[in-house]
Amino acid sequence: MSGPVDRSGRPGAGFEGFTRDDEKEESKSDEDNSEGDNKAKRGSFKKRAISAGNKFRRSLKRKSKKKSGNLASIEDIRDVQELETVERFRRCLLDGGLLPERHDDYHTMLRFLKARKFDIEKAKHMWSEMLRWRNAYGVDNIEEFDYTELNEVKKYYPQFYHGVDKEGRPVYVELVGKVDANKLVKVTTLDRYIKYHVKEFERSFQMRFPACSIAAKRHIDSSTTILDVQGVA
Repeated sequence: MSGPVDRSGRPGAGFEGFTRDDEKEESKSDEDNSEGDNKAKRGSFKKRAISAGNKFRRSLKRKSKKKSGNLASIEDIRDVQELETVERFRRCLLDGGLLPERHDDYHTMLRFLKARKFDIEKAKHMWSEMLRWRNAYGVDNIEEFDYTELNEVKKYYPQFYHGVDKEGRPVYVELVGKVDANKLVKVTTLDRYIKYHVKEFERSFQMRFPACSIAAKRHIDSSTTILDVQGVA
């Protein structure tokens, strides 16, 4: 049996963009090309996707509803009280030197405030810990991490993104019942596996969520996870 962790959404029609298995696009190879050419193509795809995501996020900063270049109009309705609290939180972070440009985002700050029930001091502490961890873990450069064993890992732990739910959020699926732990530990390490997932989370913020937002014409910053436990003893 299987069931979504986020029960507010269900799998829906596929979005022919970054929300399908991103590795499918990146793993296409022409047998006539060299390995170096293939890596160059994958690098170009990532740069274009990240660039589109950055343009999208900047467009939301300037105005709730706005067209930026070829980007569609995105509905981004904001609660007045939340807006005021986020602005106070933003000023607090700026005064403390805790707001790098890449994290100067309304929805990111709102998530931290919600996580601490809109207590600005507690949210500030949580935010500073996030920045400290990102710096120690090297998250800003995680895209350079090459998880070469990914195809082998997926054989023994099937996992993938597929389509979107009824709210337009990307759907992530893990076939838990098909996990072969004994073989999995022979092809990767726990540290490398965790690093791979950190990289995938970053790609969601840079690529998947912006792509889904454009498709749904509303702000998307979360996903639906389905854990298929069929076959689990």
